[in-house]
Amino acid sequence: MVITSVNNDYIKEVNKLHQKKYRDESKTFIVEGDHLIGEAYKSGYLKEIITLENNLVKYDDIKTVYVTKEVMDKISEQVSSTNIIGICNYIENKDVNNNVIMLDSLQDPGNLGTIIRSAVAFNYNVVLGDNSVDIYNSKVLRSTEGMIFNVNFIKSNLLDFINEHNDYKYYIADMNRGINVKKINNIPKHGIIVGNEGNGISNEIRNMDLDYVHIGQNNKCESLNVGVAASIIMHELGDINE
Repeated sequence: MVITSVNNDYIKEVNKLHQKKYRDESKTFIVEGDHLIGEAYKSGYLKEIITLENNLVKYDDIKTVYVTKEVMDKISEQVSSTNIIGICNYIENKDVNNNVIMLDSLQDPGNLGTIIRSAVAFNYNVVLGDNSVDIYNSKVLRSTEGMIFNVNFIKSNLLDFINEHNDYKYYIADMNRGINVKKINNIPKHGIIVGNEGNGISNEIRNMDLDYVHIGQNNKCESLNVGVAASIIMHELGDINE
């Protein structure tokens, strides 16, 4: 059977997943394209597949729904719509088990995607503070290049997290203050806090008695993108086993 109507009840329910409210209610989210679907399948989070009629699907154990191109265009958020979409279960959060990169009201999906990829590369957990962009936002998912399924992330108020994990050493990332990241050696498990793209670190975090860390740079560049800065600091301080 092929679904031919954009007003089909099932398609209407799928389209609701473009809104955070309905993702949270159903604990499911959408990924688009073969690569993300492959990563979701390998990680055990792929629940259903929606694909164009006559498209060959290699996941025989996953429920598959066939649709026309008109219906696929209705579901897809990409400018040039894909030929396959996956519905995934929300990712299971595990206990914090490593260093953490902490995001204080981060808003840009691309920055979050960059940080997630770097967190996987340099063995960090991700702590999403209040008011940060939704990790299941479609732009975030695309920019992670599938690493969303390989990172452990926690949604938490940052003050609460710091108070509950007082065995960590915490650093606030700042462009002008603190210790040069290259001069920090042999630190225990730790948390790096990066701030909002426009407003930086919140006053609540700045008012805590925490150390600052900065990246040395010449005076030609006023500041670094927060995703780039977070990645550099994680690379310098992370526990990387090659």
